[in-house]
Amino acid sequence: MKKIILMTLSILMFYLSNGQTNFIWEVTDSVAKTKAQLYSDSKMFIAKNWNSSKDVIQNDDKEAGVILIKGTSIMKVSFMTLVYVYVYNYTVTFKMKDNKYKISIDNVYCESAYYYGGNGSVAKIQPFDGENCPETGTFKAPGITKKKAIPMMMEFKKELQSIIDNYESYIKNPSSLDNTW
Repeated sequence: MKKIILMTLSILMFYLSNGQTNFIWEVTDSVAKTKAQLYSDSKMFIAKNWNSSKDVIQNDDKEAGVILIKGTSIMKVSFMTLVYVYVYNYTVTFKMKDNKYKISIDNVYCESAYYYGGNGSVAKIQPFDGENCPETGTFKAPGITKKKAIPMMMEFKKELQSIIDNYESYIKNPSSLDNTW
């Protein structure tokens, strides 16, 4: 029994130490709003920040106070005469109850990569932290240099962080349900 527990803990520690936690954002905070106000404000935030909120909402449970969306970010990098395009998907979960909200961004991954000015796809660059850039391309699947990939990833991280920052700012403003004109 001890061996099973020890092995389970070892596996868990391995995954925790090697897992991608850098691309998980989670904020929980209190605000003087009801669950209904937070729900309504969250729906308005989604409508204002994603072009087609109907298409991005994957789960909408007003009773439980949960909205889950799938978002997409497109990162473009010019290199020589080509423009490389990396398409990243992510999940944003909004949870709310009276006087409290939680927003989290996770499941971030590169769905596709291609370039203009030529024909074909390029190597996908999965999310990474700092200078730990994975392989960016090969002869068969070209891609941007690591020197270009690092600032692209920093910009992408800023974009995801801005979702959190903008939501917190929006949600802390007086509710649209106050009917104050």
